[in-house]
Amino acid sequence: MSMRVIRFLSLCLALLTLIPAAVAQHAAPVALYDRLVEHVEAEEEDLVAFRHDLHRHPELSGEEVRTARRVAERLTALGFEVRTSVGGHGVVGVLAGARSGPTVAFRADMDAVRSTADDPVDYRSVVPGVRHICGHDVHTTIGVALAEGFAAVRDDLAGTVMLVFQPEEETGTGAKAMLRDGVFADLTPDAIFAVHTTPYNVGDVATAEGGMMAGRAFVEVTIRGDDGLEAAGLDAAGLDAAVHAVREALSRVGTLTPEQAFQTAPPGFVLVQFFGRTDLTEDGRAATVRAQVMTAGYDDRARAKTDMLAALADLDLPGFALHTNYDEGFMEGVNNDSALVALSNAGINAYAPEVTIRTVTGAVPAFSEDFGSFQTVAPGVMYFLGVSNPETGTVGMPHSPDYIADDAAIVIGTRAIAAAMLQRLEAP
Repeated sequence: MSMRVIRFLSLCLALLTLIPAAVAQHAAPVALYDRLVEHVEAEEEDLVAFRHDLHRHPELSGEEVRTARRVAERLTALGFEVRTSVGGHGVVGVLAGARSGPTVAFRADMDAVRSTADDPVDYRSVVPGVRHICGHDVHTTIGVALAEGFAAVRDDLAGTVMLVFQPEEETGTGAKAMLRDGVFADLTPDAIFAVHTTPYNVGDVATAEGGMMAGRAFVEVTIRGDDGLEAAGLDAAGLDAAVHAVREALSRVGTLTPEQAFQTAPPGFVLVQFFGRTDLTEDGRAATVRAQVMTAGYDDRARAKTDMLAALADLDLPGFALHTNYDEGFMEGVNNDSALVALSNAGINAYAPEVTIRTVTGAVPAFSEDFGSFQTVAPGVMYFLGVSNPETGTVGMPHSPDYIADDAAIVIGTRAIAAAMLQRLEAP
C-alpha cells in the first residue's frame, strides 16, 4: 500500500471520528430544549394556577407589591440570583449556566388596569375596578415558566438567563425607571425578548423586523403674551386664535386622522392626538397646547419632531411667544432588531415547529409599549402571542371589556420564547 493511500485513509478515519461529535453538538440544543419543555409541561397545572392567582389579585401601575413578591419567591426557590425593588417594584432574576456564554433576557410586565366591566372568567378579579385585560398576568406567568424550565437544565446550559419583571408598563414609565435604577448595571443582555397577548389564535405568534408598535412622543407648547401684550391690544380672543394656529401647525405634520388610530397604518405614519387645552392665567392670556405624536419607527419619530418644530418656527403670531417642550422618547414603542428576528424565528421553527409564526404587516398607531426602552440598550424582539380560542368563542383583544386569554397560551408562549432564547445562547 502506497504512502499516499495510507495518508488518504488516515484522513478519512480522522474525519469519521469527528462526525459523532458534530452530530452530538448539533443535537445537544434540541435535547436541552426538549428537557426544558418537558419540565414546563409537567408544571402546567401549577403555572395555570399561578396565572389565575395573579388574575384574581391584579395591581395597578406602581402598586405591584403582591405580584412582585410572588415572582421573587418563585425565582429564589429555583436558585436564581434575585434583585427586588428595581425601578419601583421590579424584580430581576439571573441564572448562570454551567458553561460560559451569552446573556439572554426576557421581559414580563406585571401591572393591571382599571376596568369596571364584569370579569367573564371563573377566576375573576376580587379587586373592584381593577382587572388584567391586557394579559400581563400571562406575560408574568410565562416568565415564571421560563424560570422553571431553564432551572431544570442549568447544569447543561451555556450562558446566562436573565428574567426582568417590570412594573408600570401601562403608564409607559416602568422600563425607563428600571434602566435608571441600574437593571443592567452589572450585566447587560446580548438579547432581550418579550411577548404581548393579541387576538391571534392560540398556537400562533407574530413578529416583524423594525417598527412593530408605535412609539409616542409628547409635545407641549406654551403660548404667552410678550411684554407688549397690552400695548398690542391682545385679548382672550387673540389667544384663542394663537392656540388654533398652533394646533393647526402640529396637525399638518400628521398623516392620519384620529379615526384611524385603531387601524393598521401604512409605513411612515404620523398620528397627532391633542389633549385638552390648559389656560395658565385667569385673564386668559397664556395657554398650553399638549399632544402626543405616534410613529412606527425611529426615523419616522425623528422626522416628525423636525417637521413639527419647523412648523412652529414658521408661525407668525405678533405679540405672542411660544415655548416648546418636545419629549421624543415619551414611550419608545417596539423596534425589533432584524438580525435577531431572523435568528429567533429560525430557533422557533427548529425547536418548536408546532408554533406558527406569522408576520406583522404594519403597526396600529394607538397601540404602544415601553419595551422599546430596553431595545435601546440591547437588541430585542417582541412576539405577539395568540390567546384567542375559536372553539370556545373567546377573543383576547387587549383592553376590551370582554378580554379573555386562553390558558393554553402559557405553554405555547414559553415554548416559543425558550426556543428563541436557546437559539441565541447557542449562536456564535
